[in-house]
This record gives sequence, C-alpha cells and structure tokens, in this order.
Amino acid sequence: MFRFILFALLAVIVISLLRTIIGVVMKGLGDFAGGAQSPPQGSPKGKASPRLGGDLHRDPVCGTFVAESTPYQRRTASQVFYYCSDVCREKHALVAR
Repeated sequence: MFRFILFALLAVIVISLLRTIIGVVMKGLGDFAGGAQSPPQGSPKGKASPRLGGDLHRDPVCGTFVAESTPYQRRTASQVFYYCSDVCREKHALVAR
C-alpha cells in the first residue's frame, strides 16, 4: 500500500514538472517563430479586446474589466465610464437617461 501511494505521488510530481517544462519550451518557440501575436480584434460576442496599459475598470453593463485606454468611454460631469464595446456603451446611455 505504501509503495502504491509513493508511486502515485512521484507520478504526479513528474507529470507536473514535465507540463511546466513543455509549457516553457512551447512559449519560447512561439515567441521565436513569430513574436508575440496580438489578440483578435473581436470576441465571438463582438466585443473588442482592451489595449494593454493603464488601470482596469469594470464595465457597468456586463461587468467585464477593461483598460483605461479603451476607445469606448463616456464622460459625465462627475464620472468617467469605461465599456468593453459600443453595444455596452449604448445600453448604459439608454439606462442612464
């Protein structure tokens, strides 16, 4: 019984180590082959990916976190709202009236 538990524990450790090594190698090959590729411009729901940089803000409509540099913003007298897409910006504009 003790031998089986030791073998199972050793197998888990070896598999975890191999997954880590393979992940590092594959990431290195991906960076070497074509550089870091930018994410797609839209997700299946039509929402644009945020640009990198800046603080993250929660979209008031769907709850997605978006970067401060997003092109989908609406400024009011007291607040700035950040949206993940034009659809969310329009929905919030209708409710905020």
